[in-house]
Amino acid sequence: MKRVLVITDNEVQYGGIRNVFDEMGSSELVVTYRHSHLKSAIWQHEDFSDIKCALNVKENVSWLIESFDLIISVHCKQLFPQRLVESVRCINIHPGYNPINRGWYPQVFAIINENKVGATIHEMDVKLDHGPIIAREFVEQFDYDTSLDVYKRVCEKEIKLFKDNFSKIINNTYTTYDNIEEGELYLKKDFNALCELDLEKRVSYKEAINRLRALTHGTYKNAFFRNQDGKKVFISIAFELDGE
Repeated sequence: MKRVLVITDNEVQYGGIRNVFDEMGSSELVVTYRHSHLKSAIWQHEDFSDIKCALNVKENVSWLIESFDLIISVHCKQLFPQRLVESVRCINIHPGYNPINRGWYPQVFAIINENKVGATIHEMDVKLDHGPIIAREFVEQFDYDTSLDVYKRVCEKEIKLFKDNFSKIINNTYTTYDNIEEGELYLKKDFNALCELDLEKRVSYKEAINRLRALTHGTYKNAFFRNQDGKKVFISIAFELDGE
C-alpha cells in the first residue's frame, strides 16, 4: 500500500490532480490531500472539504516522514526542509520550464524577458524548483497573451504531464535527468519590483505592452503608477484579435 500526500495552494490544480488520481489510481493507493498554510483564499467547492486543514511542512517533518511514501507538491509555496526531501520521495509540479523559469510566477518573467515557458515535474531537493527532472514541456505563447492566458495553458500542460507519467511517478520507475545550468530563479520580491511603473522611463511600445500584459492576470491588481496625490492607479491591458 502506497501512502501519497498531495499538498497544494491552488484550487484549480487540486481539482485536476485529484481527477487524475480518481481516474488512474487503484486500491493500492491511499491519497491524502492537504492545503498549504501559506494560502489564505477560501475555496468554494464542496469537494474540497477534506483539505480545509492546513499543513505547515517545516513544523511536521517527522510526521510526514513517518506517514507517507510519496509527497506531491502542486503550487505549494513552502520550501521543503532537507531532512524531508532526503527521507521521502518528494515530487514538485511546477508551472515553469526548468531551468529557464524557476520560482514565482514564471509566465510573468517569460513574457517580459521573451523566454519560453512550460511545465515541469521534478524530484525536489533543498533548492527552490530544483532537482532531477522527470518530465517537462513548453507551451505556446502569443504576443497578445496576458499572464492569465499563458498560465491557463501551463496549468493544462501540468495535468497532462502528470497523467502521462502517472504510473511511473507512483511506482518510481521513471528516469530523471539533471540540468547542467542553474537557470533563472525569480522570487516574490522580483515580481513586486515589476509592479510599480516609472512614468518617466523611456521604453519601446513593445517593452511597455509586454510589461502590462505580463502583469495582467484576471482581476488581480498588479501594475500601477502613483498619481499626484501618491495614490496607486492600477492598470491592466486587453487585446482583441481582428475578426473575433
